[in-house]
Amino acid sequence: MSPLRLLIVAPFGDYGGSEMVLMRVLRSLPDSIEPHLLVMTPGPFADMLEAEGYDARVEDLRGKVSTARFPVLARSLAADYRDAGFDLVHANGIKAAMLGAPMAHRIGAPVVWMKHDHFFDGRFARMVARRCDHLAVVSQAMAAQFRPEFDGRISVIYPGVVLEPLPEPVPTEPLVVAVGRLDPRKGFDNLLRAVRLLRDRGADARARIAGPVDRVFPDHAAELDALVDELDLRDSAEVGWVDDVQALYRRARVVAMASPARSGGRPSEGAPTVLMEAMGQARPVIGPRQDGIAEVVGDVGTLVDEPTPEQLADALEPYLTDRDMADEVGRRGRERAERLFSAERTQESLIEMWRALAARPVASARS
Repeated sequence: MSPLRLLIVAPFGDYGGSEMVLMRVLRSLPDSIEPHLLVMTPGPFADMLEAEGYDARVEDLRGKVSTARFPVLARSLAADYRDAGFDLVHANGIKAAMLGAPMAHRIGAPVVWMKHDHFFDGRFARMVARRCDHLAVVSQAMAAQFRPEFDGRISVIYPGVVLEPLPEPVPTEPLVVAVGRLDPRKGFDNLLRAVRLLRDRGADARARIAGPVDRVFPDHAAELDALVDELDLRDSAEVGWVDDVQALYRRARVVAMASPARSGGRPSEGAPTVLMEAMGQARPVIGPRQDGIAEVVGDVGTLVDEPTPEQLADALEPYLTDRDMADEVGRRGRERAERLFSAERTQESLIEMWRALAARPVASARS
C-alpha cells in the first residue's frame, strides 16, 4: 500500500498548545503516513521541524492583514502542489483552514479543519467549516455549535498526552502548579492572590507558574514577577520557564488553571492539555467551570464558578492540607487519562479519520 501523502497546514511558527499536540503526532506517525508541512509564519516551531528533518515550507503570513493575500496565495500554492499527489490537507487551526481549504479545492484533495480553541466560535466558524470536507474538534462542548448541520462531517478527537509509566510514589510538596504562556488572559495573577490568601489562613501554600513569555503580551511576565513581590511571596512563588514540565507536575500537590471566561460568558479554553498532562502524572486538577474544561476534568478535580482568588483558594485548600485526598483524586485522574486522553488514542483517531476522508470522493462532503 502506498503511503498516505498528507499536507499539514500550520498557522503559527511559535510553539503553543496546538503545535505541541501536532509535534507529538508527527513524531510517532507510522511509515504508512507521509507528512509534509506548510507553516504560515517563521518561528521556533518551524525551526524545530527543520531541525528534525521534516519536509516543511515556511511562509511569512504574520498579522491579520495577511489574510487579504490568501486568495492569491492559495492559487500560487495550488500551482506548486498540484503534481505533489497529496491525498489530504489537514488544516491545524482556523487561519490554516482559511488558506488550506481553497488551496485543497484547487489541487483536488479533501481538507479537514482541526479546531483547537473557541476563538471565532459561531457564525464565522460555521462559514469556514462549510468550505471543508470534515471538521475535527477537541471536545464535545466545541462540537455542539456545529450540530446538527455538520452531523456526519465532524469528529471529536481529544488532544492526546504521552502517558509514561509513573515512577515510584514521590512525596509531593504543598505546591500549586500552573502551566501556560504568560498571558494576562490565563488568570495567573488571581492564582498568585489565591496563594496569598491561603498563606494568610495559615496553610503552607506555594506556587510555581511555568511558561514562556507571550509574544502578544511580552510585558506580562515582568508584571507577574512584580506581583510576587507586591504580595510578599518571593520565598514561596516563582514565575518563568522550566525545562522539565513533567518533573514539575510530579512535585505538585495540585495543578490549577485560572483562565476566566471571555465576554458574554464565552469559554476561553478548549480541552486543555495542561490538565490532561497533570492527570497523566496522577495529580488532581482545578479549573473554571467551562464546558470543555468540565469535560476534561470529570470527577477527578474541582471546578470553580469563577476563577477569583477567593474561589481558587477555597478549591485548592483541601488538596494542600489533605495529601491522602489529593493522592486518591490524582490516582483516579491517571485512570481517566489512560482511558480517554492518551497520545496513542489521539493518533489512532486521527489516522482513522484521515484514511476515511482520503478514500471518499472530494465533492461529496461539500455538496
